[in-house]
Order: sequence, then C-alpha cells, then structure tokens
Amino acid sequence: MGLIRGIAGRTGLVQIAAMLQRLALLLALILSAAPAVATTVQEDFNTAQAHLDALRLADARNGFTALLNRIGLQSRSRSAMIVRARLAETMVGQGDAEEAVPLLETALTGFAAGVAADADERAGALSHLAHAEEEMGKLRAAYRHWQAVIDEKLLPETSVGMLQARLGAARTGQWTQPEQALAAVDRLLALPDSGWGDTPKAAKTGQVLALRLKAQIAMRQGKLEAAKVALAQAGKLAGGTETQRVDLGDVQLRGDLALLAWLRGSETELMQYTALSGATMLDDGTRAGGRGNELPSCAPQGNLAPDAMAVVEFSVRDDGRVLNVRPIYANPGSGAADSHPEEEFAAAVHNWSWPADQATAVNPLWRAAIRVELRCLSTQPDVIWASLQRDLLAWYQARGLAWPEATGTDAERRIQLLAQLAAVDARNGPQSLAALPILVALVTNSAVGPSETAPMAERLAALATAQDAPTMVLFLAWQAGKTRDATAPAITRADQRGEARFADYLRLEQLEQRKTPNAEAVLQAIIARHPASDPLHTRALIQLSDLAFARGAEADAAALLARTGLSPQQCALVDVKPQGKNALFSDADFPTAARIWSLSGLMRIAHDIKPSGEASNVRVVMARPPFIFSAAAVKRVTAWRFQPVLRGDASVGCVNRNFPTRFRMIN
Repeated sequence: MGLIRGIAGRTGLVQIAAMLQRLALLLALILSAAPAVATTVQEDFNTAQAHLDALRLADARNGFTALLNRIGLQSRSRSAMIVRARLAETMVGQGDAEEAVPLLETALTGFAAGVAADADERAGALSHLAHAEEEMGKLRAAYRHWQAVIDEKLLPETSVGMLQARLGAARTGQWTQPEQALAAVDRLLALPDSGWGDTPKAAKTGQVLALRLKAQIAMRQGKLEAAKVALAQAGKLAGGTETQRVDLGDVQLRGDLALLAWLRGSETELMQYTALSGATMLDDGTRAGGRGNELPSCAPQGNLAPDAMAVVEFSVRDDGRVLNVRPIYANPGSGAADSHPEEEFAAAVHNWSWPADQATAVNPLWRAAIRVELRCLSTQPDVIWASLQRDLLAWYQARGLAWPEATGTDAERRIQLLAQLAAVDARNGPQSLAALPILVALVTNSAVGPSETAPMAERLAALATAQDAPTMVLFLAWQAGKTRDATAPAITRADQRGEARFADYLRLEQLEQRKTPNAEAVLQAIIARHPASDPLHTRALIQLSDLAFARGAEADAAALLARTGLSPQQCALVDVKPQGKNALFSDADFPTAARIWSLSGLMRIAHDIKPSGEASNVRVVMARPPFIFSAAAVKRVTAWRFQPVLRGDASVGCVNRNFPTRFRMIN
C-alpha cells in the first residue's frame, strides 16, 4: 500500500506540473497578443546612453539611430541635437569619422557659444568633431575645434575633458604653431600629479604623453638634444626603454627613440629601438598587410615635392579598418612650407585597409601603433583594365545588374558588400545572378583575405559558368582562388566566345612574363585587331618595339615607338614593364645591424629610368618599419640598369616606375 501511495503521489505531482506548464503557456500567449508598452523618448535615450557609457558602441549606435528617426531626421530641437551628438560619438568610436562630421556640425548649430546651459554639450560635440577631423588628417580644422573648447572655457580648468583638449590642441597645432604648442606642453608638464587625474598611473601616462609630444616637436625643429632629454625623462617615468615586458606606451616611446636615432644618424640605436618596439612582431614574412594602399600624388598632380616625407602611426582593427591615424614626423623637403605633408600623408593612411584575416592573425598590441615611412607617388591609371571594366559593366547593364554600391575604404566596403550578399542570398538564394557583381567586388577587394576569398572565388566560378558570364569574371574567380593556372584556359574561353579584347589583354600579360618564338606574330595580330585609339594597340606596339630592339633592329624599334605617341610620363599608362639587366637584390644588401636584430621590412620603391637605362631619382615611398632598409634599398636600385623603354630621342626616358619589395631573414 505504501508503494501504491508513493506512485499515486508522484503521478499527482506530474499532473500538477503539466497543468502549471499549460497555464504558463496560456499566459505567455495572452501577453504576446497584448500591445507592447510604449517607451518614452527619455527611456530610449537612457537605454542608448547606458550602452554608450559601457562602450557597447554598436548597441548605442543602433539606439541613437532609432531615437533620431523617432524624433525626426529634420528636427532642429535641442533634443534632436543632443541625440545627433551622441550618435556621432558612437561613430567616431567605431572609426566612421566621415559619417560623424556632418552630424556634429549640425548638432553644434543647436549649442550656442556663450550659453552656460549648452556648455557641456558644446564641449562634447567640439571634442568629438576634433577627434574625427584628426582621424581624417584634417589637423588644422581639428586644432581650431580643440582650441575653441579652451578659448570658450567650456569645461572646468581641472577636468579631464579640458586636459584632453589642451593635449589635442598641442598635438594638432604643432604643425602650424610649434612654439605655441611647445609652451602649452610645458604648462601641462608643470601641473602637479593630481592635475592629471585621480591615480598615480593617470599622472604617469599623461606626463609621458606630454614629454613624447615635446620631443616630437623638438625633432621637427631640429633640436635633437632637447628631444633626447625629453624622451629620456619619458623613459624614466615609463620604467625604462629596454625592458622585455611592454605595453602600448612602451611601443610608442621606443618608436620615438628610433626616429630620433635616424635623425641623429645612429644606425645602431635605430635598429635597437625598432627591434625593441616590436616592429618585427607585425610581420613574419607571410603577411603583407595593407594591399592596394594609395599614396598622395607628387607635384604637379598633387601638392607635395618628391622629397617630402612623413612618419605616420596608425592601428588596425580586427575587420581590417585603419584607426588612430597620427603623423609623428613630417618634412616638406624642397616643397612649399605650407604644403602640409603631415595632413596629406595622414589622410592617405586613413583610407588604407588590411585583409581582415591577416589583421586578426596579429596580436592586437603589435598592430596598435604601426609606423610607416611615406613619400608621394605619381602614378597613371591602368587604362587597359579600366576599358575592360567598362566592357563588363555593359554586360551587367544588359542583364539589369549594376556595380554594387559601397563607399569608403576597402575595409568599409567589405562590410557593406558582405551585408549586400547576405541580403541577396536571403531574398533570391545562392544561385541568383544578382550575387555575381557583389562576388566580383569582394574577390577583388584588398580587405578580403585569402581564407575569405577562397570560398567566394569557388562560388563565383560556379555562378559565372552557370550564367554564361564573360570570361573576365571567370578569370577573376580563378585568379582569386589560386586553384589553377588562370591565363591559358581564360584565353581559350575568351577566343571561343569572341571576347577579343580580353583574350588579347591576357596574351599581352603572358608575353610580358615569357617570350615565345611566335611573339612578334602574336603582337602584330593584336595591333591589327584593335584601332590605334585602343590602349591594347599601344601596349602591343611597345612590346613589339622591345623585341625589335632586343634583336638589334634599333631603327624598327624607334619607328614602332614613334607610332605610340607616348611621353616619358605616360610609360606607366599602358603598364609597360622595363626589362632590368641587373635589377636584383642580394644577401649583401641586407644591413648587418638589421641581421643582428632579426628585423624584417616591407617597402615600395619608386624611380625613373634615364634614356641610357640608368635608374635615377630613386626613393622609398613606403617602408614598414621606417628607415631600417631604406638606405640599402636606394643604394642598390640606383645601381640597377634597364633596357631603355622609350628610344629614338636622347631626351626621352621613363618616369614614375614603382615596385614593392620585402627584406626578411630566412631561417
């Protein structure tokens, strides 16, 4: 009987539990059917602000975006201005400076100068606007806005916000008003420890920043001994400059010491401090980083002299986007004093991108303060490839397609394109033709790394075959996937489909890589197939001229070149590749001191070619890390000799050639 009662008791409990479960489900259905309780504008603001205070920037951005839509995008109310300012703050924090600036400029129209009730909001908007402009390389504009916070006395003199404004004004003002910036830094250094914050660590961090800034100003002024003293003081505060345990401040300080060593001509200290800054940790020889990154143009196309240079520091996010761009040193060279190389180079770096998978493969510390040595570079657009893209666009348009709409840097475009691809797949499925232009844009995007590219390239190849797309699309897929030799099968397919321009483009590329017995006949056929206005015709003439010159027919070579009508400035216009006679690096070019410290480096070198074939005007236009291999590279390339590209006129050569190279130790 007891056993029976026990079973009955457990059965009763099960029945009660089931009944409670049904009641809970019924209650949930009733609640879901009831209208949601509306939140107030203030409640929505408080929620978004809580996300912002906790640095949950994506959630804060979504909240403030929804709130601005709720208030009204055209609203000029004070509430709308505050929401715009907060939304822009999240954008600045996420690196979207261009989107933040117009919001902040609008918000500032609602926070009047001289109105006490608006002081905090005005100070915040001005500070975030200055941050955004500094990020974009607009240093003079940033200085004006930092200085406005100070001049209008918008914040308490002892507040952290005012301290940041004074540091920001000195940092951005140093380029146009170095003496005023130096005086401001000295006033900051005269503050007691309590003036930098509530903790000894805050005081030490702030003082090191100020001392580094003082040294950077002194280096630009040529006061190297003063810079040495300031950096020695910063090193003492930081706990030493040669310790094995490092943080971001140590990395940046040692980078400053390396710059000072270069200016003082001390190769030993340059190598030592570069190694101690962890610059080699960024690159193990397999990650190039920053593919397709452009540099400012030299005069007359741009504003900079060829010998203008800068050292720029930046960080790279997990998604490959570049942030925290700061010029550390700049020199206008022989250019005008007001050419502002610091702004030109910082603005260029702001638009750089890295492949996301390569970025995440590097420890965040070693990509938090990357430094590069930069000079201007004048290049011509690749008119052949541009004409082939127009052919592809015509095919898109005939099928109701278009180039995907994506703006910003490659890293920013990558995010937009991935979102567009996901939307197309959700709407139409993975086999939709609408995905094809997006996939083309993704596999040719420099911020899409190899691990991401491989499956996209495979999918693009299958889709291009199924949709009978132009061979150019299939070639891009094969090339991106690196699963086969793309050129030969692409030529065969293009010929079969009557795509003469793309087939001949690939033939010209193939002949650049290796000469064949029938090369002259192939080039003559290309010249005959395309009108003189076609850049394919011009490039074929140049390659045919090279072959004629190589077999000793100089008169024929000169006549062929005369038919091109090219000037020396246009030698890059049709992707002419001058043939080097001794254009190689060797182990002897690797600096001994760099070998001792196991340093590696990546650089891009520019040079001209004289009519005689000598290399001239050799310049390192990008080097990472700065200065380590620059002198050795310039010395070697200056000794190179080329088969002249443009002949028949003693005054004609070839200018603005450039190429990448890497120095690294091989175990």
